[in-house]
Amino acid sequence: MSLLAFLFMERTELVVYDLDGVITRKDTFTALVIGRLVRSPSRFLRALPACLTFLSGRKAQASRRIAEIALSGMSDDDYSTLAERLGQKFGADSRWMRSDAVERVRRQHAYGSRIVIATATEHRLASALLATAEIPFDELSASRLEVTTAGPKVADHRVGARKADALRSLGIPLERVEFVTDSLTDLPTARAAARVVLMGASAHTRRRFDKHGIRVSRTS
Repeated sequence: MSLLAFLFMERTELVVYDLDGVITRKDTFTALVIGRLVRSPSRFLRALPACLTFLSGRKAQASRRIAEIALSGMSDDDYSTLAERLGQKFGADSRWMRSDAVERVRRQHAYGSRIVIATATEHRLASALLATAEIPFDELSASRLEVTTAGPKVADHRVGARKADALRSLGIPLERVEFVTDSLTDLPTARAAARVVLMGASAHTRRRFDKHGIRVSRTS
């Protein structure tokens, strides 16, 4: 990277980061859900039809159903305790965290950039991870659960177009942001952003961004 490009990167005024796959190497909420399923044969069996639906391509609806089954029977306090514990575990584990992304966030924040974390993972889980990993940020936009008698359910899944809409509702001017992602599901936000950076993205994802006419800056 040239010195000029480095200086431009560091002085970007407003930067929006995806979390899973960019700052972390794996999907955090998926890990929480799978952990719940594998510890309960009955929940695992109940989730199998939804897993098959997921594999058939109907991912959004299936993901919500799998999460609801995994979280069934939990109180809100139970969930908070689990999310805090796992967030701390992931945030302290170098196998989970992408060190180059973490350092990039820290550098940009130190240079005065406003950092926004926009993630489909759940809010409490993301908060615990970010705090443990000592990742500075100014705003967190993350998915939310609602409390029901059956257990926590996904009330606001901030993925795809909903991620972009949630950022706008927080007053984030997407037309001015540098957006850092690894996922094609973030196309709605990427299309609106001033600049797109891919971190942790596969070659296939990079080709798909190109195919959709989105010019990106490619990093690790």
